[in-house]
Parts: sequence; structure tokens; C-alpha cells
Amino acid sequence: MGNSTTAATWYGGIRQMFTQTDIDHMKPHGILLNDYDSVKSKASGIYGQLAAGNMPPGNPWPKSQVQTFLDWFSNGCPKGTPTKKSAASLKMMATVSATRIRKDVTNLSETELATLKKAFIGVMKLDITNPNSYFMQAGLHGLPNPFCMHHVPRYNPWHRAFIYNFENALRSIRGCEDVTMPYWDLFNDFPDILNQQPFDSYTLPETLNANYPKGYKTRRNQLKQIEANFKQYDVLTDFTRAKTQLDWEDYHGGHAFSAPNDTSIQAHDSGHVSIGPTMADQNVAAFDPIFWFYHCNIDRMFWEWQKKMYATDINGLLSTITTTDSRNVFTIPVLESIPPFTDTAPHLNTIKIVDSIVNLDVDYVSPVTATKDLAMASFETKRRGSVAASAKFQVDTDIANVRVKGINRIKIPGSFKVHLLKDGKVIASKAFFQPSEVDKCPNCVENPMVHMDFKIPLKTIKSGKLETWIEPIDHAPFGDHFPHKMMGNPTINVRLLLRNE
Repeated sequence: MGNSTTAATWYGGIRQMFTQTDIDHMKPHGILLNDYDSVKSKASGIYGQLAAGNMPPGNPWPKSQVQTFLDWFSNGCPKGTPTKKSAASLKMMATVSATRIRKDVTNLSETELATLKKAFIGVMKLDITNPNSYFMQAGLHGLPNPFCMHHVPRYNPWHRAFIYNFENALRSIRGCEDVTMPYWDLFNDFPDILNQQPFDSYTLPETLNANYPKGYKTRRNQLKQIEANFKQYDVLTDFTRAKTQLDWEDYHGGHAFSAPNDTSIQAHDSGHVSIGPTMADQNVAAFDPIFWFYHCNIDRMFWEWQKKMYATDINGLLSTITTTDSRNVFTIPVLESIPPFTDTAPHLNTIKIVDSIVNLDVDYVSPVTATKDLAMASFETKRRGSVAASAKFQVDTDIANVRVKGINRIKIPGSFKVHLLKDGKVIASKAFFQPSEVDKCPNCVENPMVHMDFKIPLKTIKSGKLETWIEPIDHAPFGDHFPHKMMGNPTINVRLLLRNE
């Protein structure tokens, strides 16, 4: 087992006491040493074996380390927060480096920008049957080949592989063998380069369906509208909140993660709808060139969160996972697949994408304006609507969570907005991203229920009458108010939030 730590919390060092050998040795016995709940529930037995010098076999812990574990156990097994990286650990990490360095698109040199343009133009000119063509690459996200995964545990792994695969396609163009995909830092001003060819639009060379015929040109909202939408839907607030979360599920957010829907995936959805119209439809979103810059940034933020959480290898990531569904996609081989990138090149799965540097040779240069990016946002202790009756807890009385619960999205034609109103006036809005023909999306049909969460100052909602309004992006079939009965009559609950650490 690893070196002792004075930080008697799970994230502060307890999880790092267990080596890979320890984890492998105890797994057949039903003790998962890289799982918080497993270690917590078995802590008494683990301590007994540690104190007796029986564990790990032939290499018992020193007394100080056993005492640290006992202190943690005696204190109720707190999760805590990660410790700051020591100078020694930073030096060790620096010895592992990547050659694919992705930069902020606004910081590319003239040569780098010229190469990127050449690569984009090159893949756009390839025959549409070529696997590296822009048409084939973008078509993996929606039409004509809907492999994409959203609102499920494989969402971030799938999109990391997708960006990597597209970057490989860009590198297939002669003279662009070393090009890397830049990101659009949403916390800074909109890059004017994205309004220039070939990044401003794409014209379909083939018909996808009746709504997207051959010759369809991708469209975006005007910049002022995008900025207004970002503000209305709290896109940056939700991305920032994601950076402060300690558990994998809370970082992602949403029903499939048994977590509030107000962090990374919610920000992702609202961002897509904000940029629309093309980006607002999952069927065609990836055909707008801005998609790649937008999602490259989301992958960067996920990697930054991984680094802050010491979750850049599989055991580190598993130590942040709290639900069986999420754990399964990293521990059950048949669920580790992320089609079409597993059975064909680049032969990636959920395990291989975890360590971006070691397995993908990919790393990022952080934004120059790091303060605007809020890269060092402090971690928040977990807030929830309920805790075990045996737990001690505090009640947050300044913020209430308003949840619109049980929206059956299958009948809603495409992406939609959820508005919270007080006395007839909108006080908060969120957006949900999905294809225009939801019933033809396997990932959507398997996960039909949606919850939307609004964290609102209690004083804002203490008086007055609240109501919700669900507005489809496409007003044609049902107008701007989608009937509640057609989406399963969702309910609303309002809760004060609790903390037990």
C-alpha cells in the first residue's frame, strides 16, 4: 500500500493509500478499494486486517498509516476535498508529456491557423464516402449515422473519442500531419476567426432528410443573440458549478447520474441551443464547424476537472464514481464500448480515453485569461435534497432547488426550453438538447425521462405564484407551449438543500 497521508478524508488521501496490487487482490473478495461506498461499508473489517498486519499480505502498513485510516473511520468516513499537488508530485507529472497540444483558437500562430484552415478545407473536399471526409465524420453524431451518446455515463468518453477521431481525420490531409484541434474558451470573447471560412459554415453535399436536403447550409444565431442566450440559460454558471463538484455524477449532472441537472451536461445542452439553429438539432449539430471548437473546450474542461480530482487514471476516476450505472461502463467489458470507435480505428473504449496524455498523447494549454476561465474554482461540499436519518446535517436557507421532474421528452419534437415563471414573468430558463425525431434516437428512447433543476435564491421565490412553461424550439407542431399531458404531466418540487460535511 502507498505512503501515509495526514489528510484523513477520502479525497484528501485515503483513496491513494491503496495500490493497484491491493485493489486487484481484494476485488475477488467483494471489496472495491477504489470505491468510496465499498471502503466505507467495509471500513471496520479493513481496519481490523490492517491493525493485525494481515493486509496487505507481506507488506503491512506502518502504524502511523493504520492510525490515519482509523481516524478517518472514526470521524464518519468524510469525503473531503483533494489536497493541493505537492512540488514532488508536480515534478513527477511533468515527466509525462503529450505531443498533441491543443490550444485556445485565439492563440494560434499564423502558421498554425493556416495549417488548421488547410486541414478543414481538405476534409471538406474529400469524397463523402471517404471515412476521413467532413461529411462522414460529422455524420457520426446524428444523421446519417446516429452513434452519439448524450445524458448517459458514456457521454464524455464518447465525445473525447469523437474529437480525437476528427483530429486524426484532419491529420490525414497532406501537410497537416501535426495539426491539433483548438478549443473555443467560452469564458472569453467570441473568436472572430470562427466567423471566417472555412469555420463559418458547411454546405451539405448530400441529402440527410426532408429538413436537411443537399445544399443545406449550416446556420447560427447572431453573436448578440448567442451572448444573450448564454446569459439567459446560465451556460457559464453551470459550467463553473461543474468545476466545483467532487463526484463524477455531480460533475456531469442529470437523471442518468442520479444528480441535479445543473452542471456540465446542462451547460452543454444550453450552449448548443444558444448557438443554434444548426447546433440546436442533434441530427446536424456536428456539421457546423463551430461544433468541434465548442466540444474540444468541453473535453478540456473535463480533463482539467480530472486533474484537479486526481482522476487521470482509471482508479482515480473510479474513486470519484458513486453510482452502479456509471461504474459499470468502466468495469464491465461489454459496456466499455463506445461505437464506432471501439471495433474500428482508433480502437478506443471508456478505459482508454481516461488518461488523455498517456493513451491519446493529447494535452491542453490552459487559457491565457485563467481568471476569467475560473480554472481554480474552489470545490463545493455536496448539497443534496435528503440525507440518511443517522447523519448530522446543515440546512442551506439561502438557496432553494426548484426541480421540474419527470419530463418525458420522447414526444417533444427536438430540443426545448424550460422556463420558470413568477407571477407570469420568466425568472430562469434552461435548455435541453436532442434530435428533431427523438423516437428514432436509440440513446434517447432508452433514457426518456428528464429533470430540470434551478437553484434560486429563496427570497426570489418566497412570495408570488410560480409556474413552468416548456417551449419547443420548433413551434410548428404545437406552438410555443408544449402540452404538459403529452410529456407525462411532469411535477415540480421545491427543496432546501442539505450538507452533511
